[in-house]
Amino acid sequence: MQAIIERAETNEERTEFHIDSESAALWYLRKLANIEAERQRVKRQAERLVAALDTEAESLKRVYAGELEHWAREELAKKGNRRKTLHTLQGTLRFRHVPARLAIDEPAALRFAAESLRACIITKETLNKEAYLEEAKFRLEQSGEMMEGIERVPERETFSVSFPSDAE
Repeated sequence: MQAIIERAETNEERTEFHIDSESAALWYLRKLANIEAERQRVKRQAERLVAALDTEAESLKRVYAGELEHWAREELAKKGNRRKTLHTLQGTLRFRHVPARLAIDEPAALRFAAESLRACIITKETLNKEAYLEEAKFRLEQSGEMMEGIERVPERETFSVSFPSDAE
């Protein structure tokens, strides 16, 4: 019986799909557009689910974090306060000493430094790409000089497929 099924499968001619007509091209593009739309829908749905989970977690933390910390301190005290870590099946609770330090409010510090501590400000050099390219074109036309950092990219044709987004 299996030999008959195998023979029947090998005797069937498989027709391969090729984009050789407008209807075939439209079928292919429709499939890609549907996949892209589904991808976007799933992405938005996942973002909403993650946001809802984040909101729920923050709400639970606001309500119960203090109680959990108090309970953990009591449990560690019952064990003689020899450790600062409490292991549970669902997670590990830790207490750590954090030494005092200075923290920087960067916008406020930058304003103050700009007024009276210029040595504390780092000036970062950036290239004005538009001006550099303009100068490179000018020099190439005038003297044939190819400036350092410039390369000639040959003309070419590109092909792409795009789909309208929900915003369009």
